[in-house]
Amino acid sequence: MQTNKAQIGVAVPTLNSAATLDWTLCSLRNQRDIALEIVVADSGSQDGTLEICRRWDIPTIHVPAGNMYRAINAVLCRMNTDWVTYLNSDDAVYPQSYARLVARGDQEHASLVYGDCDFVDYEGRFLFLVKSPPPSGLPGMIRLSPLFGGRVGFAQPAAIYRKSSFQELKGFDEQFRLIADYDFFFRLVVSGCPVARLARPPVAAFRYHALQMSNREATNLQQELQLFRSTKRVKASPGDWLDVLSWRLRNSPTYVSRIMRLRP
Repeated sequence: MQTNKAQIGVAVPTLNSAATLDWTLCSLRNQRDIALEIVVADSGSQDGTLEICRRWDIPTIHVPAGNMYRAINAVLCRMNTDWVTYLNSDDAVYPQSYARLVARGDQEHASLVYGDCDFVDYEGRFLFLVKSPPPSGLPGMIRLSPLFGGRVGFAQPAAIYRKSSFQELKGFDEQFRLIADYDFFFRLVVSGCPVARLARPPVAAFRYHALQMSNREATNLQQELQLFRSTKRVKASPGDWLDVLSWRLRNSPTYVSRIMRLRP
């Protein structure tokens, strides 16, 4: 049901994103049963990205290149909505995802809501499903995530968070270029904010390919994770390892599927 005030604000950071941006904006424009405010934060695209935004009637702001999270902060800080999130310009959300996530968050009085996520290839073909951990297992996953590449058990496109919590935590830490979303989720969870998980079906599609920034800058990613570990002094417990093991067992069919795909 549409309201005068948007219920969720979505930032879309772009830099020469024309090849995939239609997919992303189409998925946002086709959200059902919820009012969205969508703003693209562009960092100097020269490939038709801004023309695509005009075609979809999506407002844009310019943010200097250099840090995607600076662009996201610039948008989310100005949003006048109860919930916020961001969506990469090559990912997508399914038609009722934000309505389902917001409803679950309001029902549970949560500050963070997340669900399962499909992973697709560059052309949008399904690769595998990642099942998210239950809220009880999330703190353990969060604490141990620096040892596993910053993976928190759920994909960022499948999560939303309250604007009030985003403001209290001062948004994404711009000292990080690659793991600021993980750092934000860590700070939110360890602060004791309530979290909720949305049951299947999956809510988003994450495009998984070799050109992603995390793949291109693997060395810098490890350096940022090392900086995170040294500054946060994260202490894990044996129970945290059990949480990670439980999540991996939950996703064991995915690992088998990925191995089979690599076979000639």
